[in-house]
Amino acid sequence: MISYFTAADHAALNGDDASARRVTQHKLTELHHALHKRVRDRNWDLHPHWEKARVNSCASSACRSDITGFAIPYLRSREHAANVERLMGRDYPAAAHHTDAFRHPIIELRVTPDHFALEFILNPASWWDQRNLIGKLSIDRHRHDLRARIARMSDDFRFGFWDGCHLDDMHLTTRQLLRGNILHEWLGTFADGQDWLRVGVWYTPESPALTCDNIVAEVTQRTSELFSLYQFALWTSNNNFQNFYSQTAAMASGKDRHS
Repeated sequence: MISYFTAADHAALNGDDASARRVTQHKLTELHHALHKRVRDRNWDLHPHWEKARVNSCASSACRSDITGFAIPYLRSREHAANVERLMGRDYPAAAHHTDAFRHPIIELRVTPDHFALEFILNPASWWDQRNLIGKLSIDRHRHDLRARIARMSDDFRFGFWDGCHLDDMHLTTRQLLRGNILHEWLGTFADGQDWLRVGVWYTPESPALTCDNIVAEVTQRTSELFSLYQFALWTSNNNFQNFYSQTAAMASGKDRHS
């Protein structure tokens, strides 16, 4: 079976041949078009980057600098993003006209010399949603809900707190995370505004799952699994746990003062 991204497509990202790099970039764009159609058909509230020039670029939400490769982000609508940025303290004109995708949860498609990756990313700049997640996880029934969502995910997802477009060795698999109390203990170490919460799957070049015939179905299924986590964490007026975060932070501060 023919791979959608060939080994040559991946290798081109490290080379000086601009034409070969554009071929890889074009393939990622075509994959995005196929996925976006399925996102719309399923009424998932996920949107490509609002600035067309950033829909497929070297900018990734997985790191602070450009990557050797290309990435396509999916996130909340621009109007919702502007509202969240105002809640984060940005001036109204800035939030309305210069919305910053880096401040929001992302589901990202990314192709690099080493991998094709699909990830849900909550980076430190998206601290409003990070705090929402921490507040939500202070409630038992929501912790159980998150565990159930993760239990429905494929075994080869990777979870971690690192930054960068690589796959860090310090990660947990779906199966490892569900053993005993590991999920609760692991999330208990998560620090908003500091850690990069990452959940994704990394495919090596010419992975059997990414043939031309199968890649759209594969990416759609993976996006569906990640979208469940994205919805769980995403702040909305109907998914607002900021007050619970404040209570959790106050309790932690009190414990620190008396320790």
